Amino acid sequence: MDRNEENVSNELTNGVPIIGQDIAQQPKDNEKSERAFKIFNSGIKRAQNLLSINIGSSDEQLPIANDKLLDSYRAVIVLSISALDAYIKTFLIVEIKQRLDEKNLSADLKQYIKDELFTKDTLHQHVLESNFYEKVIEKFDDDFEKKSFQGQKSIDKYMKLAGFNSVFKMISRSADKSADNLLSDVERFTQRRHLIVHCGDHDLNQTQLTENRITIDDASNCIELVSLIAREIHKLSKEK
Repeated sequence: MDRNEENVSNELTNGVPIIGQDIAQQPKDNEKSERAFKIFNSGIKRAQNLLSINIGSSDEQLPIANDKLLDSYRAVIVLSISALDAYIKTFLIVEIKQRLDEKNLSADLKQYIKDELFTKDTLHQHVLESNFYEKVIEKFDDDFEKKSFQGQKSIDKYMKLAGFNSVFKMISRSADKSADNLLSDVERFTQRRHLIVHCGDHDLNQTQLTENRITIDDASNCIELVSLIAREIHKLSKEK
C-alpha cells in the first residue's frame, strides 16, 4: 500500500467522533428517521385518498365509473411505491450524514465512498482536506438524486450503507412475517408499478390491446406492504 492509499484507509477507518463536538448538538437517536417517516406518511396519505375515492364524507358510495376506479387503484400502487422510495432515500441521507458527522462508518459505507463517490485520484486528492466529510456528504446528495430505491435488491443494498444488513430479514423478525413472502410481495408490487408506469399496465405480449387486471385488494395490499416496511425500519432505527 503506497502512502496515499494508507492515508485514505486511515481516514475512512477512523471511528473516533469529531473532537470537540458537543454531544448535545448531535442528532438524537430517536430523531434519526422522523423526517423520513413524516415524508412517507405524507406520500402514503395520497395513496389512501385514492383508495377511498368513491367513499363520501358520510361513508356513502359515490357514483364513480368502474374504469376510473380501476385507474385510481393503479395510481395507488404507483404512489405507494413512490412513498417507500422517498422514505428510503431520505432515511439513508439522514443516517449517513449522522455517521459521517460521528465518523462512525460501516465497512459497506467506507467501500461505497471509495468505489462509487470518488475516483482513485480524486479520493487521494481530497481525503486529507479539512472539509473532506463535507465533500462526501455533497457527493452522496448528488449520487442519491440519480438513484431509485425500489425493489428488494436495491433497498437491501443501500440499507447496508447505514448498517442495516439484510434489512428484510430484520423486518420479518421484527414484524413476525415470513421473509420469503415479504420479499416476494416487494418484487411483485415493484414490478407492477413498473408495468403501470412504463407499459400503461398493458400486456404487451398480446396482439389485442389488453389491460392487466387490477382490484381494490391489489391496491390495499400494496399500501399495507409499504407501510409495514417503513414502520418497521422506523422502529428498528429507534432501537439501534
